[in-house]
Amino acid sequence: MHRHSLQNEGSAMSETNLLSDYLDLGPFAKEVDRNPRTVRRWLDQPNGLPYTRIGNRILIHVPTARDWIFGRMRNRNPTRKHARKTRK
Repeated sequence: MHRHSLQNEGSAMSETNLLSDYLDLGPFAKEVDRNPRTVRRWLDQPNGLPYTRIGNRILIHVPTARDWIFGRMRNRNPTRKHARKTRK
């Protein structure tokens, strides 16, 4: 009997290749220089950091996380055209 697997389809997809763009929560937190509890808060926000769960593992897709972080960038407030008047 022929055993069906992803590799039998001519694809070299293994767990390593399939999940190569993902990081577990701990390594992701280290990569962005944040505490894992902070990253968990990001996951729980209404428009929070996207993630997937496989079993007990929380996996974060790095390209999607990068887009999420860039989407949260804020520009400086525009400067006033007129300088503040100083008090005398």
